Amino acid sequence: MVRRKQKQDNRTELEKKGLPRYFTMTDGAQVRVLEFNLAEKPNDYVIILIPGFLTVFQSWQRVMELLTPEFRVFYLESREKVSSIVPRKLERKIKLTNMAHDIKEVVQQIEMNGQKYITLTSSTGGNILTEALSKEWFHPTGAIMVGPAIEFHISLFAFIVSIIVPNFIKQGILIPAVKWYVSRRFVNTEAEPEQMEKYIRALKEANMRKAMPTFRRFYRYSIWDMPPKVKTPTLLLGASSDGMHTTQECLRTHELMPNSIYVDLGSNKATHSDPLIEELKKFIIRLDNGEFDK
Repeated sequence: MVRRKQKQDNRTELEKKGLPRYFTMTDGAQVRVLEFNLAEKPNDYVIILIPGFLTVFQSWQRVMELLTPEFRVFYLESREKVSSIVPRKLERKIKLTNMAHDIKEVVQQIEMNGQKYITLTSSTGGNILTEALSKEWFHPTGAIMVGPAIEFHISLFAFIVSIIVPNFIKQGILIPAVKWYVSRRFVNTEAEPEQMEKYIRALKEANMRKAMPTFRRFYRYSIWDMPPKVKTPTLLLGASSDGMHTTQECLRTHELMPNSIYVDLGSNKATHSDPLIEELKKFIIRLDNGEFDK
């Protein structure tokens, strides 16, 4: 009798407590949202967390540990992630605009109109949120963006490799190659080893048919015309020691976004742990005090 190798379950215990809900978009794609309704007396504000490109729950584990006892939280996984159900004909056509529009459709389907809610994003999540807010597709009470990727810096070499190398080969060589590259250019693996661990899990779980076409959209991508159109009160969080999400670009976003404030938390770890929650609660006080209405 031949036994099939069981797929390893990398989910955290908290991740398993999320109620998985699938929402169907107008083009037929389905995106998964994990709903956490664990708080006995939830805060008036609902949190909608939108992770970055291929980001896994592990990246937000500490933040979720702190949020879920106090807030109702929706963890929205965009369509390039392995959890989405995308018709084969659409897999190679995934655009960042599609991902931005998905947020609108999810917000509508979970019926946020009339409720206080804050969108919390990082990296590419901030990119698609910026597009959605600039087009006024929905109106959160406030938005928090960790290092929003308003512009991508993808080399021509990486773009060409993503086209000519077959997906099954990419899956085999990508992890060691990215680990080598990222550790030398972006991540201090000695100071923050958990950051590299998150990236490796993301690559192992990635669906290349969906991820690679999305990655190719990053080449020569820039939406600097959109931040000035965002009217939503926004907290921008920088991490000056994190090479993956440059402080200069986050500051530039702040300068362009008229209703924003900027706080530098120093490190990637700080933007995904207790200091973030501290700033979130200060932000809620600002919203309740009407500071952004002046």
